[in-house]
Formats: sequence, structure tokens, C-alpha cells
Amino acid sequence: MRPSRSRNYKILRNILSQTRQIDFTQDISYLIINAFLYKYASDLLKDYLMTVLEDSAIPFDEAYENDECRKHLRDDALKTFGYFIDSPNCFIDEVINQSYSERFFIHRFFTSFTQHLEFSRDSNYEKYFTFLFDTLKREVNINKFEFEGENHLIVKEIIILISRLDVMEEAYPFEEVFDQICRSKLIRTTHDPEYVTQVLSAIVSSAKMDAVDVYNPFFNDGASLIALKNDTRWANTYGKCADNITYCASIVKMLLSDFDLDKVFLDYSSPFESVDINNASFDVIVSRIPSITPRNYKRFNRRQNIERVRNTKRKQLIGVLSDDFAMDGEALMNDEVINSAIDDILKKMDLEKEAGLNFQGEYESLKDSEYLFLINLINSLNDDGIMAVSMAQSFLSKNSLQTLRKYLTVEKNYIDAIISLPDELSKPRPSDIIVVFRKNRSKDDIVFVDMSKNYETSRLKHTVPGMFRRNLVFDGKTMYELIDVLIKRIAVERFSNVVDLECISENEFNLSISRYVDTFEGEFVSLRDLKYQKEEIDENLKRLNKKIDMMLSDLNIRF
Repeated sequence: MRPSRSRNYKILRNILSQTRQIDFTQDISYLIINAFLYKYASDLLKDYLMTVLEDSAIPFDEAYENDECRKHLRDDALKTFGYFIDSPNCFIDEVINQSYSERFFIHRFFTSFTQHLEFSRDSNYEKYFTFLFDTLKREVNINKFEFEGENHLIVKEIIILISRLDVMEEAYPFEEVFDQICRSKLIRTTHDPEYVTQVLSAIVSSAKMDAVDVYNPFFNDGASLIALKNDTRWANTYGKCADNITYCASIVKMLLSDFDLDKVFLDYSSPFESVDINNASFDVIVSRIPSITPRNYKRFNRRQNIERVRNTKRKQLIGVLSDDFAMDGEALMNDEVINSAIDDILKKMDLEKEAGLNFQGEYESLKDSEYLFLINLINSLNDDGIMAVSMAQSFLSKNSLQTLRKYLTVEKNYIDAIISLPDELSKPRPSDIIVVFRKNRSKDDIVFVDMSKNYETSRLKHTVPGMFRRNLVFDGKTMYELIDVLIKRIAVERFSNVVDLECISENEFNLSISRYVDTFEGEFVSLRDLKYQKEEIDENLKRLNKKIDMMLSDLNIRF
């Protein structure tokens, strides 16, 4: 089926059309996010419970009235989904059918969900759902939507349209509908461009198919990790997000994209404040790094250094207990007494002093660099880890970052590849570059790739109504050429080059791709030939001027 003919696509267009009529306020965003959560959780759970009851010949409502059957359904749901709706009348369709015509419909709609949900003990599902419910309660005055008025009717209509979406549709998936709503006027989350997440995902998946811990420090709406999930397997997902609406929406997006929330660890905090999350180190770091402003970065960088040193020391202490005393490492992590003792030991250490020992001599200035967090991220990688990030082009040539580039190349040999992206896809803002970092590299060179000229695009499978440029990504052939160059580390005319660190040192650590990859498309002209041509033209001009002077003299013409 063509997406444009799907039920979900038609409903999406209808929802987006409401943005032209509504007087947009931020509280509407939270209503819509929670409505999508309600729809998904309700339909997924009910469909599963109906499947469980297929062979029992017990109607759905009666199964809830039977204590033994209800207990079985509850335990099964908590084990499978991490949550359970405790009343058959509180599934979304039942609530809408019973209260659609009521004056206080919106209040009834959300309280039916928030007050009738149970969770498995100590689960992340409870943590994240509760955060969403508390935010809804704090940020939205439900009463103002309960009185007749244009906004009230439009919000009510949007909720009804969301309830009519098909959670199971493949032609235009439910999660794609939510993604497009998140990027519309109705929610306006901070998000990463599709073509950037496409390249980041391809680079990481080509280098590391299996991982344990994956981290996105600038999580935004989670697009980078959701794209990566299609090609790579890993256990635990980590991220940070400082924008409240985006954080709420990203929780729902992760759930809709089949992430197990018990293995998702998202922090609602600034990514600059600390690298450390649950004492984890990472196999993969993938992110789009925004433009860095100097505001407060010194304080954040200092804290990051201390957190990183504390994290390292904690792992060393647990390693000693695990290796030398044959204690179970996972049990140690959950033992409150031992963890309290380790914390006491860490308090007695001069972590702040050790945090400053990383940089000596000419590199000491890096402790105040706005990009210090970049070094801390690399240090949080496991030895065989990979980090792929997109960032501003100024990183490659900005004079104040020369010492940082020297540290990352000649001193540490962390940079594996640098890739430019087309301006055409990023308009109206400047295009990003992508930098790939690895630890313990055996190569003493860097692969430079210029994708700004030689590329082809294709449209996303699930397009956004009325948003042509946002529907563009690189086609399969372009992505194959990129990955082939990165894996084989080969030079391709007007596309890529492999440059040794000595050459980069001679260029004073300027990493601008145009210095190393020549994409000039005209014919090259010899300067020597050009000099001879100029001399010949000058000589001919002299002879011509002399001839003209003689002719004017013969005609007795003077100027």
C-alpha cells in the first residue's frame, strides 16, 4: 500500500491541518504527548490480553471480574510490558465511547489513564511514566480546556484523531506519525536532521555490530539511536536531554520504537554537567553536538573531569574486589553496604587534583577549553569503542582550537575520519561535519571524505506532508561509497583522501577537508604556460599600439 493511501497518513494530515486553526500554547504539547502514550500503551496491552484470552472463551470484561484470571493477566502484562491497566473501562476506546460527549472529557480522558496504571516493582517504566504524568499535572491546567471554546474543541478533536490511529499499521507506522507530530508546530521538539542520523548510524553499524552500552550525550528526540537500532544490537541505552518537552517526547518515542525502558537510562539534565551515568563506560557514543557557547563551560568541564576520575576510581576498586577477592561484580554494584564504603574511600581521595593531571605543558590550556567535554567523552569510551559525532565546521580550523586538534591527532591519535556533508541538505543553516573517534588506533593517518559534491539523494519511505527538503536522505549508492572508503581507507579522486599525521602537523593541525580533498571540477592550467601566454599577449599589444600610432601620424591626427 502506498503511504499516502494509508489510514495513519490520512489521520496525520488531518491532525497537522489543525495547527492552522489552533492558538498554540506549550501546554497543548504535553496533552498530545500523553495522548500518544495512552493510545500506544492501551492498544498494545489490550491486543496482547485479547490474544491471551483467545482460547479461554472468556469475554474481556468478565476476565477482569474473575480474580484468578485478572491476577494472571496482570502478572503476565507486568512481566511482558512493565505496566498494566487495572480496569477494563480505562482502555482508550472505552473511555472515549463513554465520555466523549461529557463537558469534562479531557479531564476524564487523562485521569482514566494516569490513575489506573500499575507497574512492575522498581521498573524504569514507572519512573518514566510517572515523570510524564507529573509533568502533565504541573504544566497543564486541565480546567481551562473544559469550557467551550475554539481551542477546547480543537484539542478534543486532535485527541479523537489520535485514538483512531492504527498502532499496528505497517504502511505508515504509528511511531512515524508521532515523530512527524513532534517536529510540527504542535510539539516542536529539538531534533536531528534525517541525513545526519543516517550517516552516523551507517558509520557506527559498519564498525560495530554488537555493543553493550550506547550513549548519546545530546539526546534530543533520540533520532540518532533509533536509526542506529535498525542496524546494530546493544543492551543498554544512555542519554541526556535538557529540554523538558523534548525529554518527554523522547521517552514516548523510545517506547514506540520498541526500546525496553528498563534498559534505557535517560537523564533530564545538561550534557555538559557530567559524563557519568550509572557508572557506565560506553562501547558506542553517537550524537549531534550543537554549537558550543562559553557560558558556564569552565564550571561544567571541571565537574566533568571530577566525575570521570571518580567513575574510573570506582571501577578500579570494584575490579580489585572482583578479581583479587573473587566477588561477583554485578552483586557488588547492588550491595548498598559495599557501595557506601566505596563512596567513603572516594571522598578521602583528592579527585580534583587527579582531574587536572591529564594536561601538562602546552596542553594545560585545554582544561579551560569549551570542547573539554569532547575529550571527556572519548575517555569514557571502552578501549575498542567508537564515537561518531556531527558538529560545526569551525572545529576544523578555528585558531583557538589548534592546541585541541594537536592533542586529538598527534598527541593521542584519536581522530579516525572526518567527513563533510552537503550544504544543499542543511539549508538554511550551515552544514555539519562528522568526526569519527577511536581509542587505541594502530593507524597514523586520517581519512578525509568530501560528500559536498558527489552525492545522490532519495526520499524517505515515510514522508512528511508538505516538507520536501526534510524528506531527503542519501541514496544507497552514496552510502555504500562512503562506508567502502572508510573501511578500506582509500583515496578516491574528488571524494576522499588518506592523510598521515605528519602532513597534518605540517599544516599546523588545520583539519579543513578542502586542504586534503581536491574537488575542483574545472581544467587545471599550468602557471608556466599562463606566464608565456601573458608575455605573448603583452608583446602583441605593444606591436599593435605602435602600428596604431604610425597610422595616426600618417593621418596627422593628434589627441
